[in-house]
Formats: sequence, structure tokens, C-alpha cells
Amino acid sequence: MSVTAPYHRHWFGNSLETDGGSVTLTDHQAWTPISPFRSEERGSVSDEEEWTEAPSASYLDSPFRGAARDTGRGPVDAHSEAVRELLAELYSDEMEEALSELLEETAALHAEHAAALVGASASEAAEQPVRERLEALADQAERYLEALAEAAGEADTRSLTEAELESVFESVAPPAALGESPAFEQFFGALKNFAKKAVSGAVNLAKKGVQAVKTGVQAVAKVMPIGLILRQLRPIVQPLLTRVLKIGIGRLPAPVRPIATQLARQLLREAPMTEAEEAEASESAESHTPAAQALGAEPTPAALLSLELAGATAGLLLARDESEGEAWAAEAAQSLSGGAGEAYGQQSPAAEAEALAEARERFTEALSRLPDGGDPRPALEEFLPVVMAALPIVRKIIQIAGRQNVVGALSNLLAALIGKFTGPRNARILATAIADTGLKLLSLETAAEAPERLAASALAATAEDTVRQLAQLPTEELEDPVRLEVAAGKAFNVAAAANIPSTLLREDLEETEARGVKGMWVPLPRGAKGQLRYKKYSRVFEVEVGAKQAATLRTGGGTPLATVLRDQFRVRAFPVRLKIHLYEAGAHTWARQIQAAEQRGAGRGGARLLALLPLTRQAADSLLGHPGLGMAQVPKVVKGRQLPRGVRLYGIELADRQAGADPARAAGGGAEAPEQLRRPTEARVTVDARAGQESLTIALHLAEERAQDILRSAGTPPAVGPFLGALASALAESTATALLGGEGRSVRVFREAHEQSSHLSPADEGEELVSSLPPRLREAIAEGLKRAAGQALAQYFKGRVDEFVRALQDPRDGVTLVVTLPGAPLVGIVTGILGRRLPSRSEVSRAIGALAAEPAAKVEVKAGRHRG
Repeated sequence: MSVTAPYHRHWFGNSLETDGGSVTLTDHQAWTPISPFRSEERGSVSDEEEWTEAPSASYLDSPFRGAARDTGRGPVDAHSEAVRELLAELYSDEMEEALSELLEETAALHAEHAAALVGASASEAAEQPVRERLEALADQAERYLEALAEAAGEADTRSLTEAELESVFESVAPPAALGESPAFEQFFGALKNFAKKAVSGAVNLAKKGVQAVKTGVQAVAKVMPIGLILRQLRPIVQPLLTRVLKIGIGRLPAPVRPIATQLARQLLREAPMTEAEEAEASESAESHTPAAQALGAEPTPAALLSLELAGATAGLLLARDESEGEAWAAEAAQSLSGGAGEAYGQQSPAAEAEALAEARERFTEALSRLPDGGDPRPALEEFLPVVMAALPIVRKIIQIAGRQNVVGALSNLLAALIGKFTGPRNARILATAIADTGLKLLSLETAAEAPERLAASALAATAEDTVRQLAQLPTEELEDPVRLEVAAGKAFNVAAAANIPSTLLREDLEETEARGVKGMWVPLPRGAKGQLRYKKYSRVFEVEVGAKQAATLRTGGGTPLATVLRDQFRVRAFPVRLKIHLYEAGAHTWARQIQAAEQRGAGRGGARLLALLPLTRQAADSLLGHPGLGMAQVPKVVKGRQLPRGVRLYGIELADRQAGADPARAAGGGAEAPEQLRRPTEARVTVDARAGQESLTIALHLAEERAQDILRSAGTPPAVGPFLGALASALAESTATALLGGEGRSVRVFREAHEQSSHLSPADEGEELVSSLPPRLREAIAEGLKRAAGQALAQYFKGRVDEFVRALQDPRDGVTLVVTLPGAPLVGIVTGILGRRLPSRSEVSRAIGALAAEPAAKVEVKAGRHRG
């Protein structure tokens, strides 16, 4: 597949589609809000010619950017240079990925236990079994490190060869926990390789003879026994997993600034932040973080944890003596576990969610008890401020416009609109419609819920979503009472279209999402008071998807739907019949929580979901024929990060099992596997800009199904020509996805130590790079990488297809082809872009030409999935 400009414009055009415009009225008295209910009595700059527009501000303006980019520190001293090199060496994106899996699994398990409990203490009671599980993991990890330390003995960093070190790590059997959980298995694999990095870091320190934190004292690592290095890692495992627990269950808010910054400042001897700098960082984080996170522009929790682990380990290796190492370990442990309270806001996500859940419950109860003709305003005046408190932008609006003015205006408007369905008589009408349009279609029990409460729950969701719709509007539109009233009326219509059955809405309502479809968004799970994790659309769509449709429809990361179906669902032939389930994330929701909850309900409205993909308007139109159900502006969904509130997703089930293998079996986890464990075919790009190491590496991971297909296409015995043709197609598709699809975390950037940010991972740097590239420049670089890597693979596999066959016979999933291209000119262009200098067309052309002509490319064939 070749990458062309029309294809690229089509995809990004849909991704960036937005509904603009606002309403301005000159006569306040002449306008009256129009009810959405039936009237019957119910009771961008073009880059086509130039590449010189400014880089995207979505990532470059992150509040976490300034400390590293604009320190004004001048020349870098030898100590700082050594520390930064050590931090870069210790950072592990493999550990980041493993921690992402642990976070997702922790969140899902906690939600599963909480769903079985009722009452104010449910969340705390649900925490205990999850805590015990992670403590058991920490215990096994510590024993594993101790076993490695004993195997290494007293050998020091000067005497152990690389082969001997590898032998030490291979001599220790993995812990028994490996069979308990795929996330545990991945964590132990990452821990093993991180421990190797720590030893290698000590070796490099010894070679350089750098000085430790105390001036004039040589690094202990110069003569430190390998066993001692490994034992020093033990005290930071438990705090690390404690932090995973706290983040996963929502007991820690997002940090105002990464704790990694604190560790790095101490290691680099940088002065602590002044009170003014702290205040500025706090204000910047509050005002920018929601937008940055929605764009995937701030580091993921797992990335921060991986960086903090690197910082903690660097401090241990640079300690002057064992006593200083112990003191550093204690301080790092406090930071890792989340005990450094000054780095966090006062309100945790869990506390915020619990406060909102309690307020939602009180509001629902108050509405359900209203008599016919009762006034809902007092209940609204209590509920709305709690909803607003969860939205930073609304807090700003309240400060500007005045709390009572905003709450009063919204309460009056919403009371007039929702009053139509309060009171026993009117509530029964709404409850009946909800049961018929929503709950019964999802096979959910309705008899246990009183009509008044069922109706009140829908009205509470409508009021809450109205406020959240308003939060997306410009501040100036909400400062003026007239514009606020107009915006609130519009927002209520949008919320009503989602939460109220269409049979009760006006037929001409513009905000109707799917005309002619009997459906609504149902809050789930049901039964446990106050809990709201997500919403599910009551209609499950059964559709037939053809080969061309699947190939052209892109998922959130740019991967074609055909790739997901082939690699994760093992679909071998088209057309294929699919069941499409639609979801909307609530506050502080993880993707794995939705998947686990749906699996528990499989057979009664739930689904065995192996993939959750962003529901763009393009996807909603192509698959369902109703673009209004999709999102015009799509927040970035990143593994290891909570879903942005309100993001819509679609889950896939095979309607016809004959179309492919049983997805649960494909996941390798049996009947209870909550999520697909296989990764689709993908390319990861690494840019190494360090002096003497300038190169670009493409790691093309071919999923098992794709690798088998490529081999089959080559015949028996495999013919090189067809084999290379099929391989070139996979390479082109995956390289385009990595750079053009917007999945910035498919790219890593390693720079000189003094240039690399101390609190941004190489994957974060890669995300910045991708977001900064104008589309045509992305296309040019993607095409150049594809061409150069393709040439290297074609040259390598002449007479070596048997290496591919042997790797595919390995029990690990798929095959990874790693192509390393020496390319100093293109690497220089990349670092220039990160410094906000866009190259000319001629510079890019020359750099790509040099890359394609480079004969010294290196190719490796590895079984399983590797990052390169």
C-alpha cells in the first residue's frame, strides 16, 4: 500500500471535523427556550505549498515542557551530563508498557469488586483484595531480585562480561506468579530487563569514572558488587506497585508536576522551585491539563512511573556509600508511592467521583419524591455546583460570572425543561419509554426499579450532561446571561437527545443523533447506587463489513479496521458480520473496566469485547449509517491512561463465529479472558540522535495471523518475490500508521543527555515530534522510511527466508523485523523540528535520498514482539 496525499487528507479531515459557530441575540426578552420534547400533552492553515507553519501547540505548550526546554542553564557540567545519560539509559519503555497493563488490570479488578458491594464503604472494601494481589506481586518481585543478587554473588562491575551477566539472569527461574496474569508476566519480563539496565548503568559509570552527588567522591558503582546493585532495587518495588494501586483505584490525582522532576532536580543539583514557580506550575497545570490530556499531550501515568523508577535507580547508583544509598532509597520510595503530598492536589479522583456520586444519588432521590407539579429547582441548586466543581473550566467561569448567577440561571432553565417529567404521573410515562427503548433492548431487569426513580435517573443524567456540554464552550459565551441561556438551551437539547427516549422528543429536533433508531444511552452498571462508570447505547447494531470498507476505515491510532479484524479476531474472509456495541466513558474510567463489566454481563446484554475503538463520525457513518452517534472531535485514547470523559467507543463481536476463531481462544486466555492479548501488526520508529549513534530504527511487528498470511502467500517452498511483496505491503501500511495515523507513542526519540527532558520519556518526546510535524512532512518522512527499510529487507531476505520461518515457529506471538538505518541528515532534521525549526523541502529530499542510498542498514529477525 502506498501513501498518497488524498488518503491522508481524507483521514485527518474526518478526525479534525468540528462544529463551529455561536448564537448572538440582541433582544433578551424576545427569546424563550424551546423544549426538545414532543408538543403533545405529556404532563486549519494549508500546508499544501509550504511546511513553514508553526508546529502544533497541543503538545509544545504542555505545562510540563518549560522546565526542560527553557532552564537557561547554559553549558552543561560533567556531572549533569553523566546524570542525564544515566537517566536516559535507565528509562524503559518496556517497563512503561508493563505498568500500563498493571494499571488497567488494577482498575478493572477494583471496579469488579466494587460492583458486588453497596454502600459508602464499597470502594474501600473493594480495595483490599486488589491491594493484597499487588502486595503478593511485590513480594515475588523482591524475592526474584534477591535470587538474581545471590546468583551474581560478589562479582563487581569490572569483572563480569556481558555474556556472564546474561548467564546470571538466565539462571534464575521466573516466579510462580507468571501463570497468574498476563500483566504480571509482562511486569516480570520488564523488571528483568530493567535490572539489566541498572547493572549496565553501573558498568558505564565505572568506565567513565564519574563523580557521585558529593563533589570529589568517586561513584561507588566503580567497585560495587553486582549483587548489591540488584539488592538495592528491592526497596523500591513495593512503593512502585503501591503507586500503581493508588492511581488504578483513583486514590491519587494527576500530579501538578511530575515527581520525576523532583528526583531529577536533586540529581542534577538544580535549585528547588520558588513559591512563585510552584504557583505558576499549579495554575498552568489546572488550566492546560484537561485539553492536553484530551489530545494525548501529557505523559501517561505509566510513563511518569517509568521515569521515576529511572530517577530512583540513578540515585542509588550515584550514592557515595551504602548509608547514603539507603537514605536515597527511602526518599525515592516515598515519592514513588505517592506519599509526597505537596506534589498533588487536595482532591483525589476517587474522592471527587464519590462526592459526585453522592450528589447524583441525592438529586435522583429528590426528583423521584417530587409530587405532580413539584418544583425541582431546590434539588438542582444543590446538585449543579457539585457537577461544576468537577470541571476546571466551569470553576473559572463561576469565578468570573459569580456562582449564584450561573447556578441560578441554569436551575431556572433546567427546572422548566425537566419539570415535564417529574411527579408520579409524568414519571411513569418516561419510565415506560426508558424500559422499552433502553433497558429491555439490553436485556436488563426493570421490575426492581420504581418508575419515579427510573425517570429521575434519566433526568439527572440529562442535567449533568447539560453542564458538561456547557464546559466545552468558550468562556466568553458563558459570561453573558443572554448567551448563557441560549447555550444552555442548546446543551440541554444535546443531552436530552442522548438520555431521553426518542419517542418522547420532537421529530424536528436537530440534535437527534440517529433518526429512525429506537435507542438511548443507558448508564451502567445498574443496581449499585451512585456508581456510574460508562453508558451503553441500547441498540446493538449487526452489520456486514466488506474487505474494502474494512481496509479504508481507520481506528483511533490510524490502524485499518481490516488489520484489527485479521490480527485480533482472526477474520480470514470478507464480508464478515459483526455486532457493534457503543459506549461512552464516564469520569475516571479505564477501558479495561468497561470490558470487564461487559464480560460479566455477557449473555444478558453484555459483550465479550476484545477491542474498544474510538467512535469517530467516519466510523459511525461507515459502520452504522448514523454519523451523529460518533464524535466530531476525537480525544486521543492511549493505553495506560484513563479514558477522557465523554469519549465514545465501539466494541466488536463476531456475529458469525464461522468467520473467524473464537475471540476468547484467540486471546489465549480461555473463556474468561477479559481482553484481547494479541497486538495487531504495527511499526515502532526509534530516532537516536545521540552523537556517534545517529540512526533511525523501524521495528515491524507482524502479528501471528499476518506473519502466517505472508508466508502462505509465498508458496511452498517460499518464493522470495511473493514473500517480499507481501512484506512490503505490511511495512508500508504500518509505517504510514505510525507517522500519519497520529499515534505518537509509536515513535521514540533519544537525544543527547543534556537535551533530553528529565521528565519526559522518549515516547513522550516522540509524541511531541509527531504532533509537531505538518501533514505533508509526515508523508515525506514516512515514504522515505518505508522505501529505505523496504530496500534493506529485500536485500537481507535474498536466500534468508528460512530465518523468518524459524522465528514464526517460535511459540511467541508473531515476528518482529528490526531495521536500523544510519541516517544522520534525517536525524538532524528531526532534532531541529523538536527545537521548532522546520526544514525546507530540499533539505528533507536530500536527507531522505541519503537514507535510501545508505548501504550499512542492519536487519534482525526476532520471534515475538519487540520495540527495536
